[in-house]
Amino acid sequence: MMQVSGRIMGKDSPGSAAGNPSHPGISQAVLYSPLREPAFLASLPGPMSKPQSSAPGFSSLQMKQDFLAALLQEHSLPARTQDLALVHSRWGKPHLLIDGAPGPPVSFSWSAGAWWAAVGTASSWIGLDAASPQEFTGAFPVHKVFSPEEWQAATSLTAGNREEAAALLWAVKEAVVKARGCGYHFFGPRQIGLEYAGFGEHGPCWRGYLEAPGPDPAPPGTQGVLPVASIRLDQVWLAVAWMQLAAPQSPAPEG
Repeated sequence: MMQVSGRIMGKDSPGSAAGNPSHPGISQAVLYSPLREPAFLASLPGPMSKPQSSAPGFSSLQMKQDFLAALLQEHSLPARTQDLALVHSRWGKPHLLIDGAPGPPVSFSWSAGAWWAAVGTASSWIGLDAASPQEFTGAFPVHKVFSPEEWQAATSLTAGNREEAAALLWAVKEAVVKARGCGYHFFGPRQIGLEYAGFGEHGPCWRGYLEAPGPDPAPPGTQGVLPVASIRLDQVWLAVAWMQLAAPQSPAPEG
């Protein structure tokens, strides 16, 4: 497992002393699932080309840590110092630890010169993806990646703009596999099925599911069909998927 450790200071003690320098460029928003489950989002401008972790003064792990500092201070953590660590599953899904205990679900993405992060609630795993239409110009193999039904729905939502439609669908499919936690290690995007579920509070809503089995069994009680919310924001399509976990069951009464 890869691990990054840091410390988060409360709102009354910002700045580099926390181990997370202040970033005034961070902007925040909230995206809700069709069931009104929130995902707290943050974005931070960066270089137009995706930086490598070895780049001096700018690494993806550093950015993830800074995002979590901003988001958790705002929505999850009390106003005091916390030990923060990120660990990754064998398939790359990030998991947050706070003082050594599991924290809320997190997900990250990069597109169009900006980093994005999302923090969810304990009731679901989440997946976040950002995709720019500029990434899909030229001879993108639409019909190898999207089904005819998916493509028809997306082009209808984007007034026939192929680049916008491709970015929208790609972000939604990526969000689904990130929420599931397996990525595209064992199947391609065509094996991620999408159904358009209507226009929601922020933008198009979807139902996503795996048409092929994942490498690991899903956690007990999770749903096979994942709700996804998408929104056109700044220069990208953003999508968040929620894989709801089973609620802890109370022990049966004795006697």
